[in-house]
Amino acid sequence: MTLAAKLVGSAVLAIAVTAMTTWSASAQSFDCSRSTRVAERVVCGSDTLSALDVRMSGLYDQLMSGTVSSRSRLWVRNYQKRFLAARDACGRNAGCIKGAYLDQISVLSARIHVAGLDGE
Repeated sequence: MTLAAKLVGSAVLAIAVTAMTTWSASAQSFDCSRSTRVAERVVCGSDTLSALDVRMSGLYDQLMSGTVSSRSRLWVRNYQKRFLAARDACGRNAGCIKGAYLDQISVLSARIHVAGLDGE
């Protein structure tokens, strides 16, 4: 992992920690009342996980809206599907779910930075 990727990951973690203290569990990117996945229900019951979900969703949307090439958009969609499968495989394990979100946030943030979509 490059130094830039590590720095981006550290910054994202700091933002996520800050965000976790300000967002409520009702702010996640999916409808908890319609959720059938165990991991999603765990996210719905946790302010921390809900904040991570909102952060990850925002990064995903930012990357998708700024990505022009169909090949890159396909990569992002497929990577997101793998993330969701990994998150869902965590079941009720909140630590595992949190780790999946932090990993995804780190990867999406790095891709945004490399693509120049973060304004830096």
